[in-house]
Amino acid sequence: MNDRVKARLLQDARAAIGESPLWDRGAVIWTDPVARHLLRMDDDGFRAIPVDAAIWSLASMPDGCVAGSLDDCFAHIREDGTITPGPAAEVSAGCRFNDMTAGADGVLWVGAMHRGVLATRGAIYRAQGLGERPVRVAEGLGVPNGMKLSPDGATLFVVDTLSRTLLAYPVLGMGLGEPAIVTDFLDLPGKPDGMAMDSSGHFWVAMWGGGCIAEIASDGATLRSVAVPARHVSSLCFAGEDRLLVSTSRMRLSAHALADQPQSGGLFEIVLEGSA
Repeated sequence: MNDRVKARLLQDARAAIGESPLWDRGAVIWTDPVARHLLRMDDDGFRAIPVDAAIWSLASMPDGCVAGSLDDCFAHIREDGTITPGPAAEVSAGCRFNDMTAGADGVLWVGAMHRGVLATRGAIYRAQGLGERPVRVAEGLGVPNGMKLSPDGATLFVVDTLSRTLLAYPVLGMGLGEPAIVTDFLDLPGKPDGMAMDSSGHFWVAMWGGGCIAEIASDGATLRSVAVPARHVSSLCFAGEDRLLVSTSRMRLSAHALADQPQSGGLFEIVLEGSA
């Protein structure tokens, strides 16, 4: 663990599952799909905005709007919580969408997982835009989670939580090629979940059940980890070059665990101090 860098509680949101924080024009928005809330924190304070459907993840579009993933489609998410769904995908029985990302070209990518977390039922879908139907482009995964494109758009990086791997898929036209394993997280506690990338190409990964985030080099080496005072660290984003916003969860924690880590479900800030 890196003892010089500390996680500071920004908002005790008490989220069942705090997911997919997004820095958007001076505000941070994230989602609690279990409670069906869109969470927002800005200069005016914190709001938990009721929404009509579970929003599993968020992403910024090139035109400045916010996209979200619902059970089987992408949607336009407005600041007041209004959801405008796009066309539904053909999702396998028992499955739903999960983490997503958007490219500079407006193409949307999302992982799908089995609600019962069955192995090999996970998949990846692609849509040309919010108004297009998502199409399956990869399958056979466990639980696709953190998802980011390389700056040139040539590689899609995907965390598979169930297999504890970070995968690199070559983007080939409208589809994906055979993935390579970047890292297997063997030296870290918990399971990899949400992910962010910094300007140097390093991966920052939330470790669910591990109480930390980890910095991973582009070659897969673990550079450092930073403790978070919540066991279930779910996702994170950058809000500036050296500032991370980290979401956490209270889901499936016992009364004893919640008493030990009462800030679980909160949003944390980590200000980085140089390289590892």
